[in-house]
Amino acid sequence: MVPTPPANEVFRFYWNTPIQLSPHNPRLVYTGGNKLFRSLDRGDTWTATIDLTKNIDRNTVALMGVPGDRTQLSKNDGVVSYSTIISISESPVLPGVVWAGTDDGNVQMSRDGGATFFDVGKSMPGLPANHQYWISRIDASHFDPATAYVSVDGHRSDDLKPYLFVTHDYGKSWQSIANNLPAWGNIQVVREDPKNKDLLYVGTEFGLYVSLDGGKQWQRFSNNLPTARVDDILVHPRDNDLIVATHARSLWIADDISPLQQMASVGSQDTVLFDIRPGIAYLPDRQRGQQTGGQKAFVGENPPRGTMISYYLKSAASGDVKITIADATGRIIRTLDGTKDQGINRVNWTLNPQPPAGRGGAGGFGGGRGGFAQYVDPGTYIVTLSVGDKKMTKPVTVLQDVWLNER
Repeated sequence: MVPTPPANEVFRFYWNTPIQLSPHNPRLVYTGGNKLFRSLDRGDTWTATIDLTKNIDRNTVALMGVPGDRTQLSKNDGVVSYSTIISISESPVLPGVVWAGTDDGNVQMSRDGGATFFDVGKSMPGLPANHQYWISRIDASHFDPATAYVSVDGHRSDDLKPYLFVTHDYGKSWQSIANNLPAWGNIQVVREDPKNKDLLYVGTEFGLYVSLDGGKQWQRFSNNLPTARVDDILVHPRDNDLIVATHARSLWIADDISPLQQMASVGSQDTVLFDIRPGIAYLPDRQRGQQTGGQKAFVGENPPRGTMISYYLKSAASGDVKITIADATGRIIRTLDGTKDQGINRVNWTLNPQPPAGRGGAGGFGGGRGGFAQYVDPGTYIVTLSVGDKKMTKPVTVLQDVWLNER
């Protein structure tokens, strides 16, 4: 640590020490121990706050009914420090509004970049007085500097309830938004969507949940996601994909969550066609795509080629659902059958035109051993969704594989 701390100074760090880059200054780095450390030069030198924890002596904490000052087998097995910061979040809206959560129950907030902190977590409704629960995650709002979301994990104290809170006044008051989440299942992470302030995600001990109304109602978001503890959630800032990190069940990605972000525009409409993400006309290059693997190859599943066409049906369609893609002249180049399910439906267009007679399939048109593929040219196309007598259109852009062409 530079500058070197005094000889009698002992810092405590959790084994998953939180580190965050400031959303406003790429040279500003925060990391958490028993104090919040801040660097203005990308980690070359650091300054430290006061101790932001309860500074609890682990030797005074009972473990499985045995007093902490008694000899215990593997008492500190795996974790050698306690009373540490485990969550950090700086407001993306206003520089200097910094939140820190500890593993002994403190929620600290600063409005001057960490010079002074205030313990603002004592008024969270429903939590036991003087609790030492883990503040598992703090997520500062992307829209309001006074708003932040906090999840609290009490399972280490035999409390398996989901605790989830929001403040709109810098922590002066808190509101529980756990509402209809399952009665059992600790929350490890909460995230606010960066494009829709009412869209929230939480990762619990038993899976992923989403809310479209700021936490008033929650729905399980699973599909093929396994029932597993969700430890972290990220909305990719460029691709707008939802990335979910599970505990021992790998990383999972929900491609293009713009339909969820746009659900607020649905209202009472029976049918809605959502904006369509551009598709990239990738050019396969097998000469440059070769590799030599080791003894074991861990390979993930790539998204399908093309782009997803997403739409909402208030109720299941009784008749046909058709999707047509037309070029700039209005000529229809592809027709797809849409699914008819209630809710959000997705149909993949692989950027192929209509296959010749006798050649089916949504992908490239097979032919012989080598086969061949035909794809549309880069440009803007018009997608039309037909449900009964209702029709709605959206543009979709097909991008050229410029990177490959320039190599």
